[in-house]
Amino acid sequence: MVDLEHPNRREFVGMGLAGLATAALPRMASAALTPARRPNVVVFISDDQSEEDFGCLGGNALTPNFDRLAAQGMTFTNAHVSSSVCSPSRYALLTGRYGGSCTSESFVRTHRPGTMTRVENNVELEPDRGNLPRMLQQAGYRTGFVGKSHITHHGVLNRPQDWPDHGLETYARDADPRDPAVSAKMRHNHGWWAQRMQEHGFDEANAVYAGNLRELYNEHANVHNLEWTTHAACQFMERNKEQPFFLYVATTMPHGPYPWIQQNGKHPYSLDADPKITGAGYGDEHLGVMPTRQSVKDRVAAAGLDVRRRHHATWMDDAAGAMLNKLESLGIADDTLFLFLADHGSRRHGKTTCYDNGVKVPMFARYPRLIKPGSTCDELVQNIDFAPTVLDLAGVPKDDADHDGASFSHVLGDSKAAHHDDLFFELGFSRGVKTKRWKYIAIRYPERVQAQIARGEPFAGWQGSEVPNPYLTRNQHLGFHAAKVNPNYFDLDQLYDLDADPREERNIAADHPEVIEAMKARLAKHLGGFENRPFGEFT
Repeated sequence: MVDLEHPNRREFVGMGLAGLATAALPRMASAALTPARRPNVVVFISDDQSEEDFGCLGGNALTPNFDRLAAQGMTFTNAHVSSSVCSPSRYALLTGRYGGSCTSESFVRTHRPGTMTRVENNVELEPDRGNLPRMLQQAGYRTGFVGKSHITHHGVLNRPQDWPDHGLETYARDADPRDPAVSAKMRHNHGWWAQRMQEHGFDEANAVYAGNLRELYNEHANVHNLEWTTHAACQFMERNKEQPFFLYVATTMPHGPYPWIQQNGKHPYSLDADPKITGAGYGDEHLGVMPTRQSVKDRVAAAGLDVRRRHHATWMDDAAGAMLNKLESLGIADDTLFLFLADHGSRRHGKTTCYDNGVKVPMFARYPRLIKPGSTCDELVQNIDFAPTVLDLAGVPKDDADHDGASFSHVLGDSKAAHHDDLFFELGFSRGVKTKRWKYIAIRYPERVQAQIARGEPFAGWQGSEVPNPYLTRNQHLGFHAAKVNPNYFDLDQLYDLDADPREERNIAADHPEVIEAMKARLAKHLGGFENRPFGEFT
Protein backbone atom coordinates (compact mmCIF):
# COMPACT_ATOMS: atom_id res chain seq x y z
CA MET A 1 0.00 0.00 0.00
CA VAL A 2 1.05 3.62 -0.42
CA ASP A 3 1.66 6.22 2.27
CA LEU A 4 -1.32 8.49 1.71
CA GLU A 5 0.52 11.64 2.77
CA HIS A 6 3.92 10.79 1.22
CA PRO A 7 3.21 8.83 -1.99
CA ASN A 8 6.89 8.24 -2.74
CA ARG A 9 7.25 6.09 0.36
CA ARG A 10 5.72 2.63 0.50
CA GLU A 11 4.45 1.57 3.89
CA PHE A 12 1.33 0.34 5.63
CA VAL A 13 -1.49 2.86 5.89
CA GLY A 14 -4.50 0.69 6.61
CA MET A 15 -4.81 1.58 10.27
CA GLY A 16 -7.93 3.36 11.46
CA LEU A 17 -8.64 5.57 14.41
CA ALA A 18 -8.66 2.68 16.85
CA GLY A 19 -5.05 1.90 15.94
CA LEU A 20 -3.67 5.38 16.50
CA ALA A 21 -1.14 6.06 19.17
CA THR A 22 -2.94 9.08 20.55
CA ALA A 23 -3.63 7.33 23.83
CA ALA A 24 0.10 7.29 24.47
CA LEU A 25 0.50 11.02 23.95
CA PRO A 26 0.98 13.20 27.03
CA ARG A 27 -2.18 14.79 28.34
CA MET A 28 -0.47 18.16 28.86
CA ALA A 29 2.44 19.77 27.07
CA SER A 30 4.35 20.15 30.34
CA ALA A 31 3.75 19.96 34.06
CA ALA A 32 4.14 23.73 34.29
CA LEU A 33 0.98 24.15 32.23
CA THR A 34 -1.20 21.98 34.45
CA PRO A 35 -4.16 24.10 35.62
CA ALA A 36 -4.25 25.14 39.28
CA ARG A 37 -7.96 24.33 39.45
CA ARG A 38 -10.49 22.45 37.42
CA PRO A 39 -11.39 24.66 34.48
CA ASN A 40 -14.74 26.19 33.77
CA VAL A 41 -15.87 25.33 30.25
CA VAL A 42 -17.98 27.45 27.91
CA VAL A 43 -18.77 26.03 24.49
CA PHE A 44 -20.39 28.46 22.07
CA ILE A 45 -21.83 26.71 19.01
CA SER A 46 -23.28 28.41 15.95
CA ASP A 47 -25.75 26.98 13.46
CA ASP A 48 -24.75 26.55 9.78
CA GLN A 49 -21.58 28.61 9.48
CA SER A 50 -18.31 28.63 7.55
CA GLU A 51 -15.09 30.63 7.53
CA GLU A 52 -16.33 33.60 5.51
CA ASP A 53 -18.09 34.98 8.62
CA PHE A 54 -14.82 35.59 10.49
CA GLY A 55 -12.38 38.37 9.79
CA CYS A 56 -9.49 36.50 11.39
CA LEU A 57 -10.08 33.61 8.97
CA GLY A 58 -9.95 35.88 5.93
CA GLY A 59 -13.68 36.46 5.73
CA ASN A 60 -15.18 39.77 4.65
CA ALA A 61 -16.63 40.38 8.10
CA LEU A 62 -16.25 42.72 11.07
CA THR A 63 -15.59 40.34 13.99
CA PRO A 64 -13.26 42.00 16.54
CA ASN A 65 -14.23 39.62 19.35
CA PHE A 66 -13.60 36.45 17.36
CA ASP A 67 -10.38 38.09 16.20
CA ARG A 68 -9.54 38.62 19.89
CA LEU A 69 -10.41 35.01 20.65
CA ALA A 70 -7.97 33.88 17.95
CA ALA A 71 -5.26 36.28 19.12
CA GLN A 72 -5.57 35.20 22.75
CA GLY A 73 -6.03 31.51 22.05
CA MET A 74 -5.78 28.84 19.37
CA THR A 75 -7.21 28.68 15.86
CA PHE A 76 -7.95 25.21 14.50
CA THR A 77 -7.50 25.05 10.73
CA ASN A 78 -8.48 21.39 10.41
CA ALA A 79 -11.53 21.11 12.68
CA HIS A 80 -14.44 18.94 11.61
CA VAL A 81 -17.77 17.54 12.68
CA SER A 82 -18.67 13.92 12.06
CA SER A 83 -22.08 14.65 10.46
CA SER A 84 -23.09 17.79 8.61
CA VAL A 85 -26.54 18.41 10.08
CA CYS A 86 -27.63 19.73 13.44
CA SER A 87 -28.71 16.79 15.59
CA PRO A 88 -25.92 14.24 15.08
CA SER A 89 -23.30 16.98 15.22
CA ARG A 90 -24.52 18.26 18.59
CA TYR A 91 -24.95 14.72 19.84
CA ALA A 92 -21.32 13.94 18.96
CA LEU A 93 -20.07 17.02 20.75
CA LEU A 94 -21.98 16.27 23.95
CA THR A 95 -21.29 12.53 24.03
CA GLY A 96 -17.99 11.89 22.25
CA ARG A 97 -19.83 9.35 20.08
CA TYR A 98 -20.74 9.21 16.41
CA GLY A 99 -24.40 9.74 15.60
CA GLY A 100 -24.55 6.19 14.23
CA SER A 101 -23.69 4.94 17.73
CA CYS A 102 -26.93 6.37 19.10
CA THR A 103 -29.09 3.93 21.06
CA SER A 104 -32.11 6.12 21.78
CA GLU A 105 -35.47 4.37 21.50
CA SER A 106 -36.61 6.35 18.47
CA PHE A 107 -33.31 5.93 16.58
CA VAL A 108 -33.23 2.17 17.16
CA ARG A 109 -36.89 1.89 16.20
CA THR A 110 -36.11 3.62 12.90
CA HIS A 111 -32.92 1.61 12.34
CA ARG A 112 -33.46 -1.92 13.61
CA PRO A 113 -30.34 -3.85 14.66
CA GLY A 114 -28.82 -5.53 11.64
CA THR A 115 -29.85 -2.72 9.27
CA MET A 116 -27.93 0.22 7.87
CA THR A 117 -28.29 3.48 9.76
CA ARG A 118 -29.18 6.65 7.90
CA VAL A 119 -27.86 9.32 10.22
CA GLU A 120 -29.40 12.77 9.92
CA ASN A 121 -31.66 14.82 12.22
CA ASN A 122 -32.92 11.66 13.92
CA VAL A 123 -30.25 11.31 16.61
CA GLU A 124 -31.10 12.01 20.26
CA LEU A 125 -29.40 12.02 23.63
CA GLU A 126 -30.16 8.78 25.46
CA PRO A 127 -31.73 8.98 28.94
CA ASP A 128 -29.76 5.97 30.19
CA ARG A 129 -26.30 6.58 28.74
CA GLY A 130 -23.37 8.74 29.73
CA ASN A 131 -22.82 12.17 28.26
CA LEU A 132 -20.53 15.10 29.02
CA PRO A 133 -22.85 17.27 31.17
CA ARG A 134 -24.06 14.29 33.17
CA MET A 135 -20.51 13.12 33.91
CA LEU A 136 -19.37 16.62 34.85
CA GLN A 137 -22.45 17.07 37.03
CA GLN A 138 -21.63 13.88 38.90
CA ALA A 139 -18.08 15.16 39.38
CA GLY A 140 -19.25 18.35 41.09
CA TYR A 141 -19.56 20.73 38.14
CA ARG A 142 -22.53 23.03 37.77
CA THR A 143 -23.91 22.46 34.28
CA GLY A 144 -25.94 24.87 32.16
CA PHE A 145 -27.74 24.80 28.82
CA VAL A 146 -28.71 27.86 26.78
CA GLY A 147 -30.13 28.09 23.27
CA LYS A 148 -30.99 25.57 20.60
CA SER A 149 -31.44 21.91 21.52
CA HIS A 150 -32.53 19.74 18.56
CA ILE A 151 -31.12 16.69 20.38
CA THR A 152 -34.11 15.28 22.24
CA HIS A 153 -37.76 14.27 21.70
CA HIS A 154 -37.87 14.73 17.93
CA GLY A 155 -41.15 12.84 17.80
CA VAL A 156 -42.79 15.41 20.06
CA LEU A 157 -41.13 18.42 18.45
CA ASN A 158 -42.19 17.53 14.92
CA ARG A 159 -45.84 16.72 15.73
CA PRO A 160 -47.45 19.81 17.26
CA GLN A 161 -50.87 18.22 16.73
CA ASP A 162 -49.90 15.76 19.47
CA TRP A 163 -48.49 18.32 21.90
CA PRO A 164 -51.46 18.19 24.31
CA ASP A 165 -50.83 14.45 24.79
CA HIS A 166 -47.40 15.33 26.20
CA GLY A 167 -48.48 18.29 28.33
CA LEU A 168 -47.62 21.01 25.81
CA GLU A 169 -49.87 23.91 24.83
CA THR A 170 -50.93 24.67 21.26
CA TYR A 171 -51.71 27.96 19.54
CA ALA A 172 -52.38 29.16 16.01
CA ARG A 173 -49.47 29.77 13.68
CA ASP A 174 -50.52 33.40 13.35
CA ALA A 175 -51.21 33.87 17.07
CA ASP A 176 -49.57 37.01 18.43
CA PRO A 177 -47.04 36.37 21.24
CA ARG A 178 -47.89 39.84 22.55
CA ASP A 179 -51.25 38.41 23.57
CA PRO A 180 -50.77 37.43 27.25
CA ALA A 181 -52.68 34.17 26.75
CA VAL A 182 -50.47 33.13 23.81
CA SER A 183 -47.34 34.23 25.63
CA ALA A 184 -48.31 32.15 28.66
CA LYS A 185 -48.66 29.05 26.47
CA MET A 186 -45.23 29.61 24.93
CA ARG A 187 -43.72 30.19 28.36
CA HIS A 188 -45.26 26.93 29.58
CA ASN A 189 -43.81 25.05 26.60
CA HIS A 190 -40.41 26.60 27.17
CA GLY A 191 -40.45 25.26 30.71
CA TRP A 192 -41.34 21.81 29.41
CA TRP A 193 -38.38 21.77 27.03
CA ALA A 194 -36.04 23.18 29.66
CA GLN A 195 -36.99 20.30 31.94
CA ARG A 196 -36.20 17.83 29.15
CA MET A 197 -32.67 19.23 28.93
CA GLN A 198 -32.25 19.03 32.69
CA GLU A 199 -33.06 15.32 32.48
CA HIS A 200 -29.91 14.90 30.36
CA GLY A 201 -27.51 16.25 32.96
CA PHE A 202 -27.98 20.02 32.94
CA ASP A 203 -28.59 21.65 36.31
CA GLU A 204 -29.97 24.75 34.64
CA ALA A 205 -31.61 25.21 31.24
CA ASN A 206 -32.77 28.63 30.12
CA ALA A 207 -33.53 30.54 26.91
CA VAL A 208 -34.12 27.16 25.29
CA TYR A 209 -35.26 26.59 21.72
CA ALA A 210 -36.47 23.01 21.25
CA GLY A 211 -35.30 23.01 17.63
CA ASN A 212 -35.09 25.55 14.86
CA LEU A 213 -37.07 28.77 15.21
CA ARG A 214 -39.73 27.58 12.80
CA GLU A 215 -40.41 24.68 15.16
CA LEU A 216 -42.00 27.10 17.56
CA TYR A 217 -44.77 26.90 14.92
CA ASN A 218 -45.50 30.58 15.18
CA GLU A 219 -44.93 33.13 12.43
CA HIS A 220 -44.24 36.03 14.78
CA ALA A 221 -41.78 34.08 16.95
CA ASN A 222 -39.76 32.94 13.93
CA VAL A 223 -37.09 35.56 14.69
CA HIS A 224 -33.58 35.48 16.13
CA ASN A 225 -33.03 37.01 19.56
CA LEU A 226 -29.32 36.92 20.38
CA GLU A 227 -29.69 39.16 23.41
CA TRP A 228 -32.09 36.73 25.08
CA THR A 229 -29.70 33.79 24.84
CA THR A 230 -26.60 35.85 25.62
CA HIS A 231 -28.21 37.32 28.72
CA ALA A 232 -29.09 33.82 29.96
CA ALA A 233 -25.51 32.68 29.39
CA CYS A 234 -24.04 35.63 31.28
CA GLN A 235 -26.46 35.17 34.16
CA PHE A 236 -25.44 31.52 34.48
CA MET A 237 -21.79 32.56 34.74
CA GLU A 238 -22.66 35.13 37.39
CA ARG A 239 -24.58 32.63 39.50
CA ASN A 240 -21.90 29.96 39.32
CA LYS A 241 -18.64 31.91 39.36
CA GLU A 242 -17.52 30.39 42.68
CA GLN A 243 -17.46 26.78 41.44
CA PRO A 244 -16.37 24.92 38.32
CA PHE A 245 -19.07 25.05 35.67
CA PHE A 246 -19.85 23.77 32.21
CA LEU A 247 -22.00 26.00 29.99
CA TYR A 248 -23.31 25.01 26.56
CA VAL A 249 -24.52 27.99 24.51
CA ALA A 250 -26.11 27.21 21.13
CA THR A 251 -27.18 30.20 19.08
CA THR A 252 -29.85 29.93 16.40
CA MET A 253 -27.70 32.05 14.06
CA PRO A 254 -27.24 32.09 11.13
CA HIS A 255 -29.63 29.22 10.34
CA GLY A 256 -32.88 30.19 8.68
CA PRO A 257 -34.84 32.31 8.75
CA TYR A 258 -31.74 33.86 7.26
CA PRO A 259 -30.85 36.95 9.27
CA TRP A 260 -29.72 38.82 6.15
CA ILE A 261 -33.18 38.70 4.54
CA GLN A 262 -34.32 42.24 3.90
CA GLN A 263 -37.86 43.49 3.38
CA ASN A 264 -38.72 47.14 2.84
CA GLY A 265 -35.26 48.12 4.00
CA LYS A 266 -35.60 46.18 7.28
CA HIS A 267 -34.26 42.88 8.61
CA PRO A 268 -37.49 41.39 9.97
CA TYR A 269 -35.92 38.15 11.23
CA SER A 270 -32.96 39.66 13.05
CA LEU A 271 -31.92 43.22 13.90
CA ASP A 272 -35.34 44.78 13.24
CA ALA A 273 -37.43 42.11 14.94
CA ASP A 274 -39.19 42.91 18.21
CA PRO A 275 -36.49 42.23 20.87
CA LYS A 276 -39.16 41.17 23.37
CA ILE A 277 -40.23 38.17 21.29
CA THR A 278 -38.43 35.09 22.61
CA GLY A 279 -38.77 31.33 22.59
CA ALA A 280 -40.68 31.70 25.86
CA GLY A 281 -43.23 34.18 24.57
CA TYR A 282 -43.26 37.93 24.98
CA GLY A 283 -40.83 38.95 27.67
CA ASP A 284 -38.25 41.49 28.75
CA GLU A 285 -35.72 43.26 26.57
CA HIS A 286 -32.10 42.33 27.23
CA LEU A 287 -30.53 44.84 24.87
CA GLY A 288 -28.11 46.06 27.52
CA VAL A 289 -26.11 42.84 27.51
CA MET A 290 -24.71 43.60 24.03
CA PRO A 291 -24.11 46.72 21.92
CA THR A 292 -27.32 48.07 20.39
CA ARG A 293 -28.74 46.54 17.25
CA GLN A 294 -28.53 49.85 15.46
CA SER A 295 -24.84 50.05 16.28
CA VAL A 296 -24.34 46.76 14.46
CA LYS A 297 -25.62 48.35 11.27
CA ASP A 298 -23.60 51.51 11.86
CA ARG A 299 -20.34 49.67 12.50
CA VAL A 300 -20.71 47.35 9.52
CA ALA A 301 -21.51 50.30 7.25
CA ALA A 302 -18.57 52.31 8.65
CA ALA A 303 -16.30 49.37 7.84
CA GLY A 304 -17.43 49.55 4.22
CA LEU A 305 -19.15 46.17 4.31
CA ASP A 306 -22.53 45.16 2.91
CA VAL A 307 -24.91 45.70 5.83
CA ARG A 308 -27.54 43.51 4.20
CA ARG A 309 -25.31 40.43 3.90
CA ARG A 310 -22.68 40.89 6.62
CA HIS A 311 -24.40 42.31 9.69
CA HIS A 312 -25.22 38.89 11.13
CA ALA A 313 -21.52 38.07 11.61
CA THR A 314 -20.98 41.22 13.65
CA TRP A 315 -24.14 40.69 15.67
CA MET A 316 -23.03 37.20 16.64
CA ASP A 317 -19.55 38.55 17.32
CA ASP A 318 -21.13 40.91 19.85
CA ALA A 319 -22.63 37.90 21.62
CA ALA A 320 -19.23 36.23 21.84
CA GLY A 321 -17.75 39.48 23.13
CA ALA A 322 -20.38 39.80 25.84
CA MET A 323 -19.58 36.33 27.14
CA LEU A 324 -15.82 36.86 26.98
CA ASN A 325 -16.18 40.19 28.78
CA LYS A 326 -18.37 38.60 31.43
CA LEU A 327 -15.72 36.00 32.21
CA GLU A 328 -13.12 38.75 32.54
CA SER A 329 -15.29 40.96 34.75
CA LEU A 330 -15.91 37.99 37.05
CA GLY A 331 -12.18 37.35 37.29
CA ILE A 332 -12.43 33.79 35.97
CA ALA A 333 -11.26 34.15 32.36
CA ASP A 334 -7.89 32.51 33.07
CA ASP A 335 -9.66 29.52 34.61
CA THR A 336 -12.06 29.03 31.70
CA LEU A 337 -11.77 27.06 28.49
CA PHE A 338 -13.86 29.03 25.99
CA LEU A 339 -14.42 27.07 22.80
CA PHE A 340 -16.31 28.17 19.70
CA LEU A 341 -17.25 26.05 16.71
CA ALA A 342 -20.06 25.68 14.18
CA ASP A 343 -22.33 22.64 14.18
CA HIS A 344 -21.46 22.20 10.49
CA GLY A 345 -20.43 24.20 7.45
CA SER A 346 -22.69 26.10 5.10
CA ARG A 347 -20.77 26.75 1.88
CA ARG A 348 -21.89 25.41 -1.52
CA HIS A 349 -24.63 23.31 0.06
CA GLY A 350 -22.16 21.00 1.77
CA LYS A 351 -24.78 20.47 4.46
CA THR A 352 -26.08 16.85 4.39
CA THR A 353 -22.90 15.62 2.66
CA CYS A 354 -19.45 14.37 3.66
CA TYR A 355 -17.75 17.13 1.67
CA ASP A 356 -15.54 19.58 3.52
CA ASN A 357 -18.03 22.38 2.86
CA GLY A 358 -20.31 20.52 5.26
CA VAL A 359 -18.00 18.76 7.73
CA LYS A 360 -15.14 21.26 8.08
CA VAL A 361 -15.89 24.06 10.54
CA PRO A 362 -14.36 27.19 12.06
CA MET A 363 -13.10 26.57 15.60
CA PHE A 364 -11.27 28.60 18.25
CA ALA A 365 -10.25 27.86 21.82
CA ARG A 366 -9.00 30.14 24.60
CA TYR A 367 -7.63 28.83 27.89
CA PRO A 368 -4.90 31.16 29.21
CA ARG A 369 -3.57 28.61 31.70
CA LEU A 370 -2.72 26.19 28.91
CA ILE A 371 -3.03 27.67 25.41
CA LYS A 372 -0.31 29.90 24.01
CA PRO A 373 -1.81 33.13 22.61
CA GLY A 374 -2.02 33.36 18.84
CA SER A 375 -1.30 29.67 18.27
CA THR A 376 -2.55 27.67 15.31
CA CYS A 377 -3.32 23.95 15.17
CA ASP A 378 -3.28 22.24 11.78
CA GLU A 379 -4.00 18.76 13.18
CA LEU A 380 -7.16 16.84 12.36
CA VAL A 381 -9.64 17.27 15.21
CA GLN A 382 -13.35 16.47 15.39
CA ASN A 383 -16.37 17.21 17.54
CA ILE A 384 -16.27 13.66 18.95
CA ASP A 385 -13.01 14.73 20.66
CA PHE A 386 -14.59 17.51 22.68
CA ALA A 387 -16.17 15.44 25.47
CA PRO A 388 -13.01 13.36 26.13
CA THR A 389 -10.94 16.57 26.11
CA VAL A 390 -13.11 18.35 28.68
CA LEU A 391 -13.26 15.29 30.92
CA ASP A 392 -9.48 15.02 30.64
CA LEU A 393 -8.92 18.64 31.67
CA ALA A 394 -11.45 18.33 34.48
CA GLY A 395 -9.78 15.20 35.83
CA VAL A 396 -12.96 13.17 35.44
CA PRO A 397 -12.50 9.44 34.75
CA LYS A 398 -14.04 8.51 31.42
CA ASP A 399 -15.15 5.30 29.81
CA ASP A 400 -13.07 5.13 26.64
CA ALA A 401 -15.21 2.24 25.44
CA ASP A 402 -18.16 4.62 25.24
CA HIS A 403 -16.24 7.35 23.38
CA ASP A 404 -15.35 7.35 19.71
CA GLY A 405 -13.23 10.46 20.09
CA ALA A 406 -9.86 11.09 21.74
CA SER A 407 -8.79 13.93 24.01
CA PHE A 408 -6.82 16.72 22.36
CA SER A 409 -5.79 18.34 25.65
CA HIS A 410 -2.15 17.73 24.69
CA VAL A 411 -2.74 19.76 21.52
CA LEU A 412 -3.95 22.73 23.56
CA GLY A 413 -0.57 22.82 25.27
CA ASP A 414 1.41 22.11 22.09
CA SER A 415 -0.28 23.06 18.82
CA LYS A 416 2.20 20.93 16.84
CA ALA A 417 1.49 17.74 18.79
CA ALA A 418 0.16 14.86 16.68
CA HIS A 419 -3.48 13.88 16.97
CA HIS A 420 -5.70 11.90 14.56
CA ASP A 421 -4.28 10.19 11.50
CA ASP A 422 -7.70 10.22 9.84
CA LEU A 423 -11.32 11.17 10.49
CA PHE A 424 -14.61 9.37 9.85
CA PHE A 425 -17.85 10.93 8.58
CA GLU A 426 -21.42 9.67 8.19
CA LEU A 427 -24.54 11.17 6.69
CA GLY A 428 -27.53 9.37 5.24
CA PHE A 429 -26.41 6.81 2.66
CA SER A 430 -22.81 8.08 2.65
CA ARG A 431 -19.71 7.41 4.73
CA GLY A 432 -16.34 9.08 4.42
CA VAL A 433 -12.78 9.01 5.69
CA LYS A 434 -10.19 11.77 5.47
CA THR A 435 -6.47 12.19 6.00
CA LYS A 436 -4.74 15.54 5.67
CA ARG A 437 -4.32 14.93 1.95
CA TRP A 438 -7.02 12.51 0.81
CA LYS A 439 -10.79 12.23 1.14
CA TYR A 440 -12.68 9.05 0.25
CA ILE A 441 -16.50 8.98 0.18
CA ALA A 442 -18.56 5.82 -0.29
CA ILE A 443 -22.28 5.70 -1.04
CA ARG A 444 -24.03 2.43 -0.40
CA TYR A 445 -27.72 1.55 -0.25
CA PRO A 446 -29.73 -1.05 1.65
CA GLU A 447 -31.07 -3.94 -0.42
CA ARG A 448 -34.55 -2.54 -0.94
CA VAL A 449 -33.13 0.70 -2.35
CA GLN A 450 -30.66 -1.18 -4.56
CA ALA A 451 -33.54 -3.24 -5.90
CA GLN A 452 -35.55 -0.13 -6.77
CA ILE A 453 -32.56 1.36 -8.59
CA ALA A 454 -32.07 -1.91 -10.50
CA ARG A 455 -35.73 -1.86 -11.58
CA GLY A 456 -35.27 1.66 -12.92
CA GLU A 457 -37.97 3.04 -10.66
CA PRO A 458 -37.39 6.72 -9.79
CA PHE A 459 -37.31 8.23 -6.31
CA ALA A 460 -39.18 11.24 -5.01
CA GLY A 461 -37.29 14.48 -5.55
CA TRP A 462 -37.97 18.00 -4.41
CA GLN A 463 -41.27 19.74 -5.13
CA GLY A 464 -42.82 16.78 -6.92
CA SER A 465 -39.83 15.98 -9.12
CA GLU A 466 -38.29 12.53 -9.59
CA VAL A 467 -34.65 11.42 -9.46
CA PRO A 468 -33.07 8.13 -10.61
CA ASN A 469 -31.12 7.72 -7.37
CA PRO A 470 -32.27 8.79 -3.92
CA TYR A 471 -30.81 11.81 -2.17
CA LEU A 472 -28.44 10.93 0.65
CA THR A 473 -30.77 12.52 3.16
CA ARG A 474 -34.52 12.23 3.71
CA ASN A 475 -34.73 16.03 3.56
CA GLN A 476 -35.50 16.47 -0.14
CA HIS A 477 -34.95 20.23 -0.08
CA LEU A 478 -31.41 19.92 1.26
CA GLY A 479 -30.71 16.90 -0.94
CA PHE A 480 -31.83 18.72 -4.07
CA HIS A 481 -29.52 21.68 -3.51
CA ALA A 482 -26.57 19.53 -2.43
CA ALA A 483 -26.92 17.36 -5.54
CA LYS A 484 -27.26 20.40 -7.79
CA VAL A 485 -24.06 22.07 -6.58
CA ASN A 486 -21.76 19.11 -5.94
CA PRO A 487 -21.00 17.43 -9.32
CA ASN A 488 -20.15 13.96 -7.96
CA TYR A 489 -22.95 13.77 -5.42
CA PHE A 490 -24.34 10.41 -6.64
CA ASP A 491 -21.00 8.68 -7.42
CA LEU A 492 -20.72 5.49 -5.40
CA ASP A 493 -16.95 5.82 -4.87
CA GLN A 494 -15.28 9.22 -4.69
CA LEU A 495 -11.65 10.16 -4.11
CA TYR A 496 -10.29 13.68 -3.81
CA ASP A 497 -6.74 14.95 -3.56
CA LEU A 498 -7.33 17.80 -1.13
CA ASP A 499 -3.94 19.39 -1.85
CA ALA A 500 -4.71 19.75 -5.55
CA ASP A 501 -8.51 19.98 -5.35
CA PRO A 502 -9.64 21.47 -2.01
CA ARG A 503 -13.13 22.15 -3.41
CA GLU A 504 -13.59 18.40 -4.05
CA GLU A 505 -14.74 18.88 -7.62
CA ARG A 506 -12.68 16.20 -9.43
CA ASN A 507 -13.39 12.59 -8.54
CA ILE A 508 -10.13 10.78 -9.26
CA ALA A 509 -11.11 7.37 -7.86
CA ALA A 510 -10.39 5.61 -11.17
CA ASP A 511 -6.89 7.05 -11.35
CA HIS A 512 -5.50 5.92 -7.99
CA PRO A 513 -6.38 2.28 -7.25
CA GLU A 514 -3.72 1.95 -4.54
CA VAL A 515 -4.98 5.02 -2.70
CA ILE A 516 -8.57 3.79 -3.01
CA GLU A 517 -7.54 0.43 -1.55
CA ALA A 518 -5.84 2.10 1.40
CA MET A 519 -8.69 4.52 2.06
CA LYS A 520 -11.26 1.72 1.88
CA ALA A 521 -9.24 -0.14 4.49
CA ARG A 522 -9.37 2.90 6.74
CA LEU A 523 -13.10 3.25 6.25
CA ALA A 524 -13.68 -0.43 6.98
CA LYS A 525 -11.70 -0.03 10.21
CA HIS A 526 -14.04 2.72 11.37
CA LEU A 527 -17.18 0.91 10.26
CA GLY A 528 -16.09 -2.14 12.19
CA GLY A 529 -16.70 -0.16 15.37
CA PHE A 530 -20.46 -0.07 14.71
CA GLU A 531 -21.89 -3.31 16.04
CA ASN A 532 -24.38 -5.04 13.77
CA ARG A 533 -24.61 -2.09 11.38
CA PRO A 534 -23.92 -3.17 7.78
CA PHE A 535 -22.63 -0.83 5.11
CA GLY A 536 -22.18 -2.52 1.76
CA GLU A 537 -19.09 -4.66 1.32
CA PHE A 538 -17.25 -2.83 4.11
CA THR A 539 -18.89 -4.86 6.86
